[in-house]
Amino acid sequence: MRIEAKGETLDEAINNAMIELSTTSDNLAYEVKQEGSSGFLGIGAKPFIIEAYKKDDKEENYKKNSVNKKEKLVENSSGVYEFKSEKVSTSKGFAKKEEKMTRDPEEVFNEAKAFLTPIFKEFNTEINMSYTANVESNTVVLNISGEKMGVVIGKHGQTLDAIQHLVNIVVNNGKSSRVRIRIDSENYRDKRNKTLESLAKSVANNVRKTHKDYELEPMSSYERRIIHSVLQKERNIETTSIGLDKERHVVVKYKR
Repeated sequence: MRIEAKGETLDEAINNAMIELSTTSDNLAYEVKQEGSSGFLGIGAKPFIIEAYKKDDKEENYKKNSVNKKEKLVENSSGVYEFKSEKVSTSKGFAKKEEKMTRDPEEVFNEAKAFLTPIFKEFNTEINMSYTANVESNTVVLNISGEKMGVVIGKHGQTLDAIQHLVNIVVNNGKSSRVRIRIDSENYRDKRNKTLESLAKSVANNVRKTHKDYELEPMSSYERRIIHSVLQKERNIETTSIGLDKERHVVVKYKR
C-alpha cells in the first residue's frame, strides 16, 4: 500500500508516513513528490510531500507495476526503492541507482561557510569550520568547533538541527543538483546517537520487568526514529509516537 504523507520538514513527513503505515524507518521506502519551502516570513510556504510504502510490499508493488507499466524497481544508494521506466522487459532482482555527488564539495563548503559565518558571530564565539565529503552518498559534513559549542548545539542538538536545516535550504536553493549537508560538532551526533541507543535498551529492559509503559521526553523526528529502530526487534516491546509538534515523544510499551 502506498500513502502520501506531508510535513514541514522531510523528517516530519517521513515520521508521519511511518505512523500511518505502522512501520519503522528500516522498513520504509519513499519518494519525494514535492520539496518543501519555508517561503518568506511564512508567505508561500510549502510542505514536503512524499509517497511512501513498506519495503515488505516492494515485491508485490513490483509485480503489479511491471505488468501494466513495464517499469523496473530500482534501489538507490539510500535504500529507497523507486519505479523506473524500462524499454526492455523487466528482469528478476533489483539494480542499484548511483547517486554520486556532481557538485564541487569545496564550492558547497564555501557557500555554507559564507552563510554560517554571520550566524555564528551572533553567538559571540570564534567558530572553526572544516569539511569532509562523501561523493558516493552525496553528502558534505561540516565539522565545527569552538569554545561555546554547548550554546551552538542547544538542548539535544535542537539549535544545531535548526542551523543544519537552514544551510541545506540555502546551499540547494536554485540548484539543479542537490547535496545533503550535515553539521556536526566535536562528534556530537555520534555521541548523541549512542546515548539514545543505550537509553532505548535500558527503558526496554525496565518495561519488560514492570510490564508498564514508559514515556520518553519530547524528541525530534530524527531522534524518535533512532528509538523506534533500536527497539523494533526487542522481544515483548513495541513503540509508538504521540503528542503534537515540540511535545511529540516516544512511548515504549510492553507487548504480550
